[in-house]
Amino acid sequence: MSLNLTSETAAALMADAARAVEECGRKHPSLEVLCSRLERIMHGQAAKAILEAGDLPERAGIVTLPVWSWEHPLIDVGRKDKAHGTGERMLMPVRNAWDGPSVIIVSDEAVPVSYHTRGMGHARAGQSKLVRRLGEAPVATVTTLPSLAEPVFVGSGLKSRNTAYLNSLVKAGEAAHWDVLTDLEPKLRTTVFQAHSFVCYEIGLSTGVVEPMLDELGLEQIVDAMMYGEILDEDAGEREKGKPSAMFRLIELCLEPECFVKVDPLKYMTKHMRRDAETQIRRRLGDPHIGPKIREIARRHPRAEIADIVEAYREVYPKDRLSLPRARAALSVSPSAAARSTLLAPEGFTSDTVYEGSRAA
Repeated sequence: MSLNLTSETAAALMADAARAVEECGRKHPSLEVLCSRLERIMHGQAAKAILEAGDLPERAGIVTLPVWSWEHPLIDVGRKDKAHGTGERMLMPVRNAWDGPSVIIVSDEAVPVSYHTRGMGHARAGQSKLVRRLGEAPVATVTTLPSLAEPVFVGSGLKSRNTAYLNSLVKAGEAAHWDVLTDLEPKLRTTVFQAHSFVCYEIGLSTGVVEPMLDELGLEQIVDAMMYGEILDEDAGEREKGKPSAMFRLIELCLEPECFVKVDPLKYMTKHMRRDAETQIRRRLGDPHIGPKIREIARRHPRAEIADIVEAYREVYPKDRLSLPRARAALSVSPSAAARSTLLAPEGFTSDTVYEGSRAA
């Protein structure tokens, strides 16, 4: 009886240990989805560059290199690396920067590669080789960082086959780009409403009444412009050409190797969306980007003339070179005609304070 109990206990301990190992190696689920899409975008761009160069050899191998490593953070990320419910630590993404593209054609016997990895408190560098060897698959998808002791082996395929594979990487990258953009839209809409609430509150500190500044249609137009670009012709639906939207630019920024050294991708994207949304709202209101600072100085001098406010501002912020027209614009910001019927927060948005129609503190 005791032997059976010991065996059962040992089996239970082994199962618990296996679960612990699995949980310790679990990636942050939302970041895993986002980072895999960003990786496909980068692989697609690298494949497109190879195809556009038009110098594919008749036989060669193809190696795709990993854009991300996954590590436990060495910096404070709050509870972002804690699994919901269990509190187990999850792996966070760390960006790998290669000395060349993330998709490489291997036509020689060996191609040297090197990398450096920075982010989440981690920093390391290394090198390896991509070695062409008979009997290997013509495509090698590398998922972990290689080393000189563990090179990457790849076979060779015909030019037509390699061309087809590179085209598939391009299509997968384009699809991933739209997936990222589609997932950003609901987050952006909430961010725009939150930024609108903040702008209304900040302006209300000076006017004495916190009230909506833009109507719902105006806010939706901001979301649309940030997603897909500014509309030049409302009737024809023609958008400004040659100028990517704020969200397209954000995705491009996320492909830069130094982008996530201090923050994770989700935090970085949220911060940029909030900043860009506030900029768009103030622009639509005719509020200068230094408007909050102008109103802060004006609140310190409640009985001062506008010329005196400008002079006081220039003493504090001489590099801004504040002019009278900009000061007037900041001090005369007013809500749009249809704004009063607009809620300051979207449906489902929670806040401790409902600002509509309330007095500023």
